[in-house]
Amino acid sequence: MSEVSEQMKTSEAAKQLGVSEATLRKYSQIVEKVTANPAYFSHVKNARRYSAENLADLKKMQEMNKEGKTLDQAAQELFAGEDSKADELQELKKNLAQKDEEIAALKAQVAELAQAMAPAENKADPADDVLDLPDFDDLEDLGEAKEPDRPLTAEEKRAQVVADMGKSTEEVRRDIMDKVQENAQKARPEFRTLADMQLKPKKMPWWKKLFKG
Repeated sequence: MSEVSEQMKTSEAAKQLGVSEATLRKYSQIVEKVTANPAYFSHVKNARRYSAENLADLKKMQEMNKEGKTLDQAAQELFAGEDSKADELQELKKNLAQKDEEIAALKAQVAELAQAMAPAENKADPADDVLDLPDFDDLEDLGEAKEPDRPLTAEEKRAQVVADMGKSTEEVRRDIMDKVQENAQKARPEFRTLADMQLKPKKMPWWKKLFKG
């Protein structure tokens, strides 16, 4: 059975609703006006045809009219609601698109912040400066840099040996720490070259040089 054959003529639909054909035509005109669609109902030879769904909607309009609403008010709520839902859906899509743009902007800000913080994380650890302190074997260079390098005389060697032998362990340790602190207070370049980072050959302790001569 085709869809057209399932649709009822005006007389049949009016009988189903319990109204006259004139009243059904009035209902139909109101619906077509509210929906702004003259072809809301199917037509066969310029005569309206009503589907089971059409009759269900018209019956609801009847019930709302009995509850105190006018036919126009009932039709607005029943049939204009479809356009209202479409508008609400469109507004919802618009809001979602706006939220997507806001989220994308926030992601871009987070990426910029992470990129700005990267150089700070790549800076050398201050603790690495400790590695630049000279070894104890190199401490003699600090004193030697202050005056021209020259060989000690025999008398100077003997005097230095006597002076060092008279020092206690605590005094020797204090001298070493004083030299370390003095070196640490000197201005240092911020970045080290590859040549600076090379391991220096171990030098002979200064006290061995005394006996070597």
